[in-house]
Amino acid sequence: MAIYPEQKNLRAQEYSTMQDALKCTGKFIRSHKDLLHKAAQSLKNFKQPEDQVVAWIEGIPLTVGELEFRDGLRKSINPSSDSQVAFNILAEEKILLNEAVKRNVIPTSKEINEFLAKEKEEYGSNPDYRSDVDLLIKEWGISEAEYWEDYEWYNAFRIIMIDKLYENVIKEAATTGLLPKEDNVENSDISSATAVQQKQKAKESYWNRFKLELKRRAKVRVNKDLPSLQELKLDPEKWYLS
Repeated sequence: MAIYPEQKNLRAQEYSTMQDALKCTGKFIRSHKDLLHKAAQSLKNFKQPEDQVVAWIEGIPLTVGELEFRDGLRKSINPSSDSQVAFNILAEEKILLNEAVKRNVIPTSKEINEFLAKEKEEYGSNPDYRSDVDLLIKEWGISEAEYWEDYEWYNAFRIIMIDKLYENVIKEAATTGLLPKEDNVENSDISSATAVQQKQKAKESYWNRFKLELKRRAKVRVNKDLPSLQELKLDPEKWYLS
């Protein structure tokens, strides 16, 4: 089961079990059942009605429905959560999506279907996995079809997009000499395990710098016809997305 960044930290909260955490998020989802579908649709169609768009991030729309969905999930877990955090997380996803579009590495239907097929295979063969999925479906009050076609699809698109963009950026950096090529990092004085760690740290450092620079340069146009959201601002000096 792919999970949202907001849910990765559930066990670090005051909840004793995953069921307790899902009950909290479930209360929100049950009373806002349309938002999950709207979030998925925002990635299936980049052409959204203007009155449904909070802001355009480098031309990529951030919809009201997606922001309300993600912000609501965060606040159901942590009521004191600031909407600015949800806005910055989503803005960062759109910044990366815009870069993926430029580099022609957005997820294909085939890639998403293969991802979902693996998840469904795991669901059929792993009782613990199946139990977690069934629990989410129950607590959120959604159908099995909604789980796979909206929730898992939404996650699959975002996960694949970021993975493909990361690989493309790192490959480009190695080709242009900004990162050492794989066969040039050998060092007889250090263990192979240490060499692997050093290479990975170098990649992560470059990737983090690359993302923050994209955010600093990003052009954001907030929808002025939605005055209730005018206070949302992009923080160019911090990366919020985990």
